[in-house]
Amino acid sequence: MEYRNPIFTASGAIDCEINHPVYGWIPFTADPNDVEPIGAEVFNAAKAAAAPYVAPPEPPAPTDDELRTIAEAKRQAAYQAEADPLFFQWQAGESTEAEWLAKREEIRARFPYPA
Repeated sequence: MEYRNPIFTASGAIDCEINHPVYGWIPFTADPNDVEPIGAEVFNAAKAAAAPYVAPPEPPAPTDDELRTIAEAKRQAAYQAEADPLFFQWQAGESTEAEWLAKREEIRARFPYPA
């Protein structure tokens, strides 16, 4: 089987292209443990020429502005789900202002802004 551009994957298989008799060059992952014989055949033929696996780079750390935006969004969702019901219960006489304010403080502590 004709192959080109072999590159090892993180799992130890080989990604490449094979020249399919009907479809031409198609993507293929060759694995020595493949249940189809062609997988092991292409793997054994390509392993000596395969480029090593290179892990993708780590994404950059988020900036303080991005962290603040994320914390604000999480706070807003928590206020709506947890604090707003307490506010309406307080207004209806079923809760207290102290419970509502304590929940708001708990949410601020759970989702702090960056220093």
